[in-house]
Amino acid sequence: MNRIKLLLLTAIAVTIVAMLVTVFVLRTSGDAYANALPRDATALARLDAKSFLSAAKLDAKDLKLLWQRSRQNRGNEDVKPLGIDIKRPIYAFASATGNFGFLAAVSSAGNLQDFLEEEHAAGRASEVTRQRGYSWAVVQQQWLLAFDGKRALAMGPAVGTAQDQLRAEMACLLEQDKDNSGRESVLFTEMKKKDEPLTAIVSPELLPGEARAYLRKIKVASRADALLRLSMETDDNELELQADILAQNDSMKAALKRIDKLLRPIKGAMIDHAHAENVAWLALNVQGSELLDILRSDATVRASLLILNFAFDLDRIIRSVDGDLAVELTHASALPLGKTDASQLQGLYVTAQVENTDFLKSATSWNSKLMGVQALSQTDFRMNLGESPIYFGVEDDIFYLGAHQGLPTEKNDYLLHERSDIKGNRFYATIAMPNLLKQLAVTAQLPASLRNFERLNIEMEDAGEFKLTLKAPEGTNIAKQLLLAE
Repeated sequence: MNRIKLLLLTAIAVTIVAMLVTVFVLRTSGDAYANALPRDATALARLDAKSFLSAAKLDAKDLKLLWQRSRQNRGNEDVKPLGIDIKRPIYAFASATGNFGFLAAVSSAGNLQDFLEEEHAAGRASEVTRQRGYSWAVVQQQWLLAFDGKRALAMGPAVGTAQDQLRAEMACLLEQDKDNSGRESVLFTEMKKKDEPLTAIVSPELLPGEARAYLRKIKVASRADALLRLSMETDDNELELQADILAQNDSMKAALKRIDKLLRPIKGAMIDHAHAENVAWLALNVQGSELLDILRSDATVRASLLILNFAFDLDRIIRSVDGDLAVELTHASALPLGKTDASQLQGLYVTAQVENTDFLKSATSWNSKLMGVQALSQTDFRMNLGESPIYFGVEDDIFYLGAHQGLPTEKNDYLLHERSDIKGNRFYATIAMPNLLKQLAVTAQLPASLRNFERLNIEMEDAGEFKLTLKAPEGTNIAKQLLLAE
């Protein structure tokens, strides 16, 4: 009896061990192709193609159209298996050597070989060769592709002798184990924390020169200081992009804390004082003196404030602000598109809660030759700046500045409807896309996928965490529209 029990317990133990080993092998082998990611990448992105295609709800006809477009409209071809496993993530990266790369799991090396042979026959790829245990081909003359039965790695752009150097770099990446790969990098770790269909991590080293120069001022130079994480997902008629600044050093963490202190939660007080129609509207909640100190910390802004204060007491106006502040563009002419003259103010409207109106007492003494300030009442004024007058004043402890006297009497239905979503953010902006595109006269030049959007909203609930939402009309399948757009 004891022997039977021993045999039974042994069998159970062996079964459990076998199951654990199987699970471990399946789990690790499924991700092993990602070992080819470079550990020193300056940017890393992951695309969950299966999830994105599922959201698009493509039928057989849609898939065929998508395939034909990807094949450069080469006739009425049937949808053929490419050999890439879209059930697993597809990765893209920027290497420290200045190259870009794409990495995917292979479902069928034979199908991928057939595809490349067709591309070779069409003059879009070189003949497939074998070297270092992998199949190699040059696609579109400057992208080097290596693959086997497990993964496919493409890198470039490179031509001539640069391809020989790139081939050696790719061979090293393909031979990496997990511990030496990008799967152990901080970029990959931060990327895994998001599960959206598309996620990317960017290191400061990859940003444009001007951006890097600015970041160096706040002691941000590398991934050890800060990272930018981007993630995108679609939800019926909305396309949402999340952008998060990930502070890694104490200086960046302190900077984000200063922003959290400066930008207080919006209370929504300015929603009732927006025009019925506008191009854009943004709001925040600040204490004016703190805002002025931040503005003066930048040499360029400080010089601009100095010049403006020769004309009117801008410093005193800003210091009086305490609460919600809104900037509204009633016309696209207010956008800084190459113009810097006073006519831009005709499309600009500013409202803000103020704690005192002392600055109004000296308004008529401001530079009269330049401004020509006239008192319309004790709290309303007119000044000449350019060909058209600009009005400013205070009503019910709300400062206004714009092309007409007083606060708007009409209401903005969109902002009223979104009040609950606006309140609590530290920054909120919304752009009426049709109004903007119509006034800029560029609608016809844009792809249909962009012309159909009604709104672009930008929100920041906590410092360094931005959410951008593009809204299309109700009933629109954004994922499908983006995939099939010409």
